[in-house]
Amino acid sequence: MLSITRRQFVLKTLSLSAFSNSLAANGAGVSLHCTPAPEFPIPLNEGVWRSQEFPVGKHDYHVWLIVDRRMPLEKLDCDLGPPRPNHVCETPPLLDLEWKIWNGTESVKNWSAKPIRADAWSEAETSCLFGGFEGKRNGHFVLELNVKKDAGSLKDLRPRIEIVKNPGYWCWL
Repeated sequence: MLSITRRQFVLKTLSLSAFSNSLAANGAGVSLHCTPAPEFPIPLNEGVWRSQEFPVGKHDYHVWLIVDRRMPLEKLDCDLGPPRPNHVCETPPLLDLEWKIWNGTESVKNWSAKPIRADAWSEAETSCLFGGFEGKRNGHFVLELNVKKDAGSLKDLRPRIEIVKNPGYWCWL
């Protein structure tokens, strides 16, 4: 067993404290860049829509569709996609689309969003997870939606896409 004297312990502790203070002082000079998760209002009319360019880093990202909850939850869930367990839908889903992520002219990820289903609920909104993609250090990507048929009443629910870094923080050095 290694034993140290009280004096050695105090000296090591003070040295370590001075070193950590130095790191903190130097770290304060390094700029930490934080960007809110991009959110884009989207039309749900039949056709192709492209977002503006958004910054990405070398992280995993999730693509979410968010709509306001201005109708009964069961109806909204059915309009978005297959019902939750123990629920029955009287009509087919209104949402039929595909999405792609582009890095310039290079397709990074494409996905047929079927079946789309509500994955998160709050009092004010409902969200659907479309899927995910991996970013690229200092990248700038574009999201493309191909809405295959008009989404009817869902267009009136302030539909928007949010690109969320997993686990949710958009900060880098």
